[in-house]
Amino acid sequence: MQSGQIRGIIRAVSGIQTERVYQMNQKTQLTSQEIACSVCETGTVTPDRVLDFDIVVVGAGAAGVPAAGWAAELGAKTALLQKEAGVVSQGNCGSAIIRSRSTEAGIAKWIHHTNSLCGWRADTKQLRAYAEHSEEAMIWLLNRAGLTAETEYGDGSRVDNNAESAKLLNDGDRLCAFRSTSGDFTGLWQDRGNTYDYGSDHCYFWAPWIGPKPLNVGHALRKVVDRVRAEHPNLEVFFHTPAVQLVTENGRVTGVIGRQSDGSHTLFRAARAVILATGDYTNNPAMVARWCPDIADFDKKQFGKTGDGHVLAVSAGAEMEPVGHTKMMHDFDSALMFEEPFLYLNMRGERFTNEYTGFVYMGNLLRDQPAYKGSMLDADHPDGSKGWYCTLYDSSYMEWDPDSFVDGPVPPFVMEKFIPGAVENPQGVFKNLIDLHRCDTLEQLAAELDLPCDAVLRSVARYNELCAQGCDTDFGKPAKYLHPIVKPPFWGARKHIRVSAGVSGIRINENAQALSADGTPIPGLYCAGNLGGPFFGGSDYPFHQTGLSLGRCYTFGMIAARHALGQL
Repeated sequence: MQSGQIRGIIRAVSGIQTERVYQMNQKTQLTSQEIACSVCETGTVTPDRVLDFDIVVVGAGAAGVPAAGWAAELGAKTALLQKEAGVVSQGNCGSAIIRSRSTEAGIAKWIHHTNSLCGWRADTKQLRAYAEHSEEAMIWLLNRAGLTAETEYGDGSRVDNNAESAKLLNDGDRLCAFRSTSGDFTGLWQDRGNTYDYGSDHCYFWAPWIGPKPLNVGHALRKVVDRVRAEHPNLEVFFHTPAVQLVTENGRVTGVIGRQSDGSHTLFRAARAVILATGDYTNNPAMVARWCPDIADFDKKQFGKTGDGHVLAVSAGAEMEPVGHTKMMHDFDSALMFEEPFLYLNMRGERFTNEYTGFVYMGNLLRDQPAYKGSMLDADHPDGSKGWYCTLYDSSYMEWDPDSFVDGPVPPFVMEKFIPGAVENPQGVFKNLIDLHRCDTLEQLAAELDLPCDAVLRSVARYNELCAQGCDTDFGKPAKYLHPIVKPPFWGARKHIRVSAGVSGIRINENAQALSADGTPIPGLYCAGNLGGPFFGGSDYPFHQTGLSLGRCYTFGMIAARHALGQL
């Protein structure tokens, strides 16, 4: 099989054979290895049955569920295909821009600001589409998940302040909006390496967190599917049904072939559009190696994200974003205070960075640090992976000057639930991921963290010297964050930076339409969520607004469905 060309035959319901030729653009063609790592089928497929719909959505996640739900509520006969056994999504926070609390100039400045954090590679039309439509998308989703109640704001949302957002309860189970990190971009915005002046303008974002862990957005989306199906029988859901080929006729995408659990194939014809919402390709090693090599040696948080939608879209003539795709990498689970610039040691016990660099870029820093074989192993890295490091501090931190914290002190009793075995039934955590340790001596702490004791003692001694002189001549950390490690008990968290998601892929426009090499939309084909781009475009996901990734997914799922049905 030529890597640049793949051929397949499908039989239409009329019995007429339609030859379908996948001609990959030389700039963005996918290799046979990339295709083989997906669920897509490249040979001849003869459907065993044919089902007719207006809209066919592939992928039941943070973009696919809203796409299918909106399509069904707008009256379209809708099929939702999912290769897994149920709805799948991760994360806890999605956010939206609230236009009534923002100024038009503030929104324009937010677009410019976000683009600056993306290396000036974002599609600003997509950013504006998010700003214009995300509030409606968020309210729709939370209402159908049973997480909202009418307030004086109207429209069924609680967006007035963080306290109100955190009161969104679902009485049916423990799922709730348990906290909120909403904010207002106004005045001088600043992080550790960037500043942006909004002046007197405002761009307000609403960011309720769904949970608490281990509950997440996926649980909310399941409720959305259940409610929409109950109220709109024109939505049909097909689990255990991966999409293996797209059907095109005269340059238009007209359907999807799905493989069902018994091995049979069904042609899902789409009179209006096919919306691909299959997520990223982080579990496709061949695509990772080519399109986002930064994450190749790191463990992945997700499973089954094999780039199926990317392969399908390219087969229909869509084009991938340029190499250097956007990655989201973090660890919010092993311990709290992940942003505090404590002493950071690699798994050889060596200090390796100015700890004030910030959590956002730790993945980049750890790419060149030694791998480690920890308790959480990715199937691709049985001998160890990148992304491991340890943060050390002592018990004096509750006495530090308030200005010497980034996020503020967290009392030890709050931290205890992150110490394995310290709390009988810790709430709001993934028990298998917590990895905080408290010991009376540094020797004991080094053993708990699986660090070489001699190296740890040398690193701590050197760090204490720098603290005493008030100047970090090794890495340049600001003096106010230099705190010696001398007072027992000593604390250490073993952090594990993993890949949360890839958020790049097929080129789309502000309507979520897949684009060909010349920038024209491919008729009948939409790509929503982490499958589409360049919403971000830079190599690193910007962390200036919590929940932007999931909020983008909700929004472009809605946009795709409404545009396909002429309702945008």
